[in-house]
Amino acid sequence: MLSIVIPTSNAEDTIGELLESIKAQDFHDDYEIIIIDNGSKDKTEEIIKKYMNLLPIKYYKYKESLGVANSKNAAIDKASGEFILFLDHDVTLPPRTLFLLSTILNKENYNTVFQLKLVYPSGLIDSCGGLIDELGYPRELRKGEPAENQCMDVTDILYAKGSAMLISKKLLDELKGFDPNYFYEYDDTDICFRAIKRGYKVKLLPTYIIHHEHGALPKDLRSREIRLTYFLESRRLYFLLKNFSRRYLLRKMPKVLFYFFGSMLMDLVKRRKTYLFKARVKALLWVISKLPEIYRKRKNEIFINEEELIKKGLIVKH
Repeated sequence: MLSIVIPTSNAEDTIGELLESIKAQDFHDDYEIIIIDNGSKDKTEEIIKKYMNLLPIKYYKYKESLGVANSKNAAIDKASGEFILFLDHDVTLPPRTLFLLSTILNKENYNTVFQLKLVYPSGLIDSCGGLIDELGYPRELRKGEPAENQCMDVTDILYAKGSAMLISKKLLDELKGFDPNYFYEYDDTDICFRAIKRGYKVKLLPTYIIHHEHGALPKDLRSREIRLTYFLESRRLYFLLKNFSRRYLLRKMPKVLFYFFGSMLMDLVKRRKTYLFKARVKALLWVISKLPEIYRKRKNEIFINEEELIKKGLIVKH
């Protein structure tokens, strides 16, 4: 059985199109759709309820946002499928997507995380999977290239983008789900990296295409910049401090901090965006507040020689 998990919030412009694309699938295996609604104030609930009798939907609405990781964990607890397909609410599926996926829903793939290729409506690639650089910044593979590029040269990746991630319930249980501290961003990078540290693979499915709209962020440019800067910086530092070996951190933290404080200086002097400076200060304070928790989590974490991942090209130069 397949569980399709859709965390959502104020998605009246996109959720109907996604559900319609699932309804149009040439797929006859047993499946369920679990929608976690993070306090939508628009017509999201009304649109979803129109599909309740047309699709096997389980709909759970919360008064306030749980955040990305907690939304996914809530859905995992309710999921009955052996495999879980995580989708953002702003994607659509071409008609044979689930049929093609059914060929890999077997025990041989219990210990592999998969990403489906993401493509913008413009016909350009959004992501063929991701790597990280030595400072923890994400690197989307093939981003901006024509969708005709099948990414056949992309084999192992460091993380599968949560917008279209397939993973077994068995592996999720072993990893104890998503780290709830990832309210937004890096939840997918973290869980994939933890899988890799345990000897498992993260792979791209290059022949499966999902059209990704990118409609979840605020449309106001300033609000978008503040939100992205705060969450990307705070969760990047948290991700590094929690997951990387002491030896690696001792070697790389001077460079990490140099670029972090350098960005703060650029916010003030060159970009003249004090609101981004404040967002980075807020991010740093959040990470400092989490240091005791990071210390506790590191006691139970598995560490590997990051040089092996560098040799494989999964961690690249900044």
